[in-house]
Amino acid sequence: MAVTHKQDMVSIVIPAYNEEKRILDTLNELDRYFSDISHEILVVMDGCTDSTNDIVEEFAGTHPTIRSLPHPVKLGKGGGILLGIKKALGNVIAVVDADGAVPPHDVGRMVDMAAGGIDCVISSRYLPESVIHTAQPGHRILASRGFNALVKLLFSLPFKDTQCGCKVLRGEAARKVVGEIQTFDYAFDVELLWRLGQHGYNIVEVPVEWRHREGSKLDLKKVIPQMFSAVVKLRLKR
Repeated sequence: MAVTHKQDMVSIVIPAYNEEKRILDTLNELDRYFSDISHEILVVMDGCTDSTNDIVEEFAGTHPTIRSLPHPVKLGKGGGILLGIKKALGNVIAVVDADGAVPPHDVGRMVDMAAGGIDCVISSRYLPESVIHTAQPGHRILASRGFNALVKLLFSLPFKDTQCGCKVLRGEAARKVVGEIQTFDYAFDVELLWRLGQHGYNIVEVPVEWRHREGSKLDLKKVIPQMFSAVVKLRLKR
């Protein structure tokens, strides 16, 4: 890790909805990896109805770097991320999925890039150098590629993968746009990147290792139409 200055704190925001089977492994991995620098891990429990809250609270009791942010009403992934960013104390803010699909060493590399002056670093599954350890099911890849093509058409965003969950931002950039974002659903990532670009912040897409983790609660038959509808609505209200 290149982030060694005492004044540099890294805040890791994890939005979590009913992640009782996956959250503990993710917390252990991240807390161990970042143990040599000042960091906090904020878990936003987004209207959880399983034992995620209890698991995170118990882990936080013996790991002071963990901050539990329970929210009784479901905000959606984007809403959870925004709440985490608002509560974060770090100069660098990393957003990480609860399933830990992007390994900690790649999160750390992205953190170093943001600490070095890049405003936003986004992970990508679709760059030539990306390493996919366990491939997604074909229908999910097809949906992802189709969604990305629509995003390029509507917003002219040059990225190959706007939806990969791990994104790292300089705190200044994150806090500049957090109050402007109006989308809390599947178009959240698109609006985040679009607003950062509108403010002139530089965004770099990097290849990562990616591990497909079982346990996703997405029902693609419902989600795919919602995803496409969400970005169209976002484009219309720009």
